Amino acid sequence: MKILSLNQIKKIDQYCIDHENISSIELIERSAKSCLNWIIHNYRNLKKIILLAGNGKNGGDGLSLARMLYQQYGSTVITIYILNISNHFSPEFIINKNKILKYGGIELKTIHEGEDFPIFLDNKNSLLIDAIFGIGLNRPIKKYWKSFFHYINNENKFISVISIDLPSGLFMEKNKNNFEGIIKATHTLTFQSPKLPFFLSDYANYIGKWHLLNIGYKESYTNEMYVKNFYIDDILIKSIYKKRKKFSHKGNYGHGLLIGGYHGMIGSIALSAKASFRIGIGKLSVYVPRCGYQILQILIPEAIINTDLEDQFISNIPINIHVNAIGIGMGMGGKTITAYALESFFLKNKKNKIPMVIDADAINILSNQFKIINFIPEKTIFTPHPKEFRRLCGPWKNDYQKLDLLKKFSKKYKIYIVLKGAHTVISTPNGNLYFNSTGNPGMATAGSGDVLSGMITGLLAQGYTPKQSCIMGVYLHGLAGDIASIEKNEESIIAEDIINYIGKSYQKIKMYQK
Repeated sequence: MKILSLNQIKKIDQYCIDHENISSIELIERSAKSCLNWIIHNYRNLKKIILLAGNGKNGGDGLSLARMLYQQYGSTVITIYILNISNHFSPEFIINKNKILKYGGIELKTIHEGEDFPIFLDNKNSLLIDAIFGIGLNRPIKKYWKSFFHYINNENKFISVISIDLPSGLFMEKNKNNFEGIIKATHTLTFQSPKLPFFLSDYANYIGKWHLLNIGYKESYTNEMYVKNFYIDDILIKSIYKKRKKFSHKGNYGHGLLIGGYHGMIGSIALSAKASFRIGIGKLSVYVPRCGYQILQILIPEAIINTDLEDQFISNIPINIHVNAIGIGMGMGGKTITAYALESFFLKNKKNKIPMVIDADAINILSNQFKIINFIPEKTIFTPHPKEFRRLCGPWKNDYQKLDLLKKFSKKYKIYIVLKGAHTVISTPNGNLYFNSTGNPGMATAGSGDVLSGMITGLLAQGYTPKQSCIMGVYLHGLAGDIASIEKNEESIIAEDIINYIGKSYQKIKMYQK
């Protein structure tokens, strides 16, 4: 799914008006109706609704919704406050305000700049709806309104705070946010496409849980739009997934090589190996220190185990040109001799250009000896967590800078980066970003990243492209975690649970094909 810019959303609105014989007011009615249906479905027996409307287009959305709420619940339930933020009143605001005034039974209260803030009576039983700015905010808001939003956030006894399209005070695309001047939503109801801030941890406490509402836009125009940001959904996965053929054999699904392990850390490479098999790899070799031999022979009898001459760490990595994909770094440690072995290995593999996943300690070694990155083949996949990425690329002040670093690093070295997190984000060599839609906080557990690296390596070996392997890998990884959270719970998930639910994840994506 495409993540559209503010300018593109405006173009789509105008396209609908020009080509679908629909007015901007009718578009607002669609949006308001979808919000109404969501509220009715999710909240029963509402006793009090407070709606805050700005005097722009988002305020027009809010007043249209207010009229529908009045029709649904009556005037004793709905209370409307208009925030007189500027002297400019959008046509959508004026038209919907006049529609409300025709009813006669709805009181429109106005809050003027400088006035005492209203006291929200019975707010314990109130639903607060924020329809002040939406996505249209393009300049810093005044001190009074920042204070008002801060006041709303401290009135924290509402049943819920629902923001329409985007929490008011939050810029959709600019990093000029004053966090004290943003309304904290419990739910954000948005339209057309997800908004970029939804995927950034800086704004999680303000957006709450977001919901994409269908307001009947045709997809033909959106499909033609060029974007750089994407949301990984089931439609994209459906286009990538390759169904197995009846007469295939293990040779059709690739031979992978995993390299890693250190005394006391053999579990990392074991998890990666198990995940590679569960994701469908045909054959797998594992290279570890000698101390890992017996452990892996017992834990993973399906794998071919090869060992280093050293007992507790890796000192030399022989290149195997007969494999289809390599995953390296899981639990490998950072000894100097291991770093030299890694440098030599990368130099050899640069000539062979075997698809590769670089994870964990291999990334840390690269960060300390950065010249090694010049030996990395193009289209290699890096799978860091945020601290590893910080060591590799340096610090950032906010999430927008972090995304900028991701794109620049991927483009400069022509590599893929899978930055793990709540919405794991994939950056591509051409500067595109893909945000994952699956996963939950229960996956924040030791070994979860090792599982992901093994899955991506297994997909690479099966013949998926590096981009497809990243997208399929993070989606299936998160989906397995989601199934585990349902059948167990978030707090009790361990990395092996994610592996054990990969099969059910495949079952689910096969349903997309039907």
